[in-house]
Amino acid sequence: MSVAQSVALSFDDPATSDVKIALEGKIIHVHKVILKIRCEHFRSMFQSHWEQDGKDVIEISQFTYPVYRAFLQFLYTDRIDLSPEHAIGLLDLANSYLEKRLKALCERTIMQGITVANVAMLYAAAIQYEAKELEEFCLRFAVNHLTAVTQSEAFAELDEATLKRFIQRAATQGAFRC
Repeated sequence: MSVAQSVALSFDDPATSDVKIALEGKIIHVHKVILKIRCEHFRSMFQSHWEQDGKDVIEISQFTYPVYRAFLQFLYTDRIDLSPEHAIGLLDLANSYLEKRLKALCERTIMQGITVANVAMLYAAAIQYEAKELEEFCLRFAVNHLTAVTQSEAFAELDEATLKRFIQRAATQGAFRC
């Protein structure tokens, strides 16, 4: 096996792990060294004072189990295996932890699941998480399906600032022709 394959197989392996991540009543077995190598957030967390406390379980409450599991698995494999619906939560995590590569992968995954019904909500999320590529993709998709998108429930739920931004940006794309 290659090093990459060996590392990937060690994800969530209770026989070799030295740290457990606990969330929503479930445990994910991980390796402190891999987390430290791959993520600045964990590098900071595992400074000497934390290690001396003898902790081996980290409680997480800010994110859901599928999202955090996908994040940890990404650290082991450099890939994400998550539905486009859950990728919004992972995009939030990537933004919080300043993980640029993960953020880009989330944007691409979300793009695969864009529909008329969810594009307005995804456009708003792209703005919130400063996901420029996703924002542009949502805008182009929405302009190409403008009538159906503006009649969707998600479009009706947009806040005023996002709606105004969308209209201005759609106008620059030629959505409102004379």
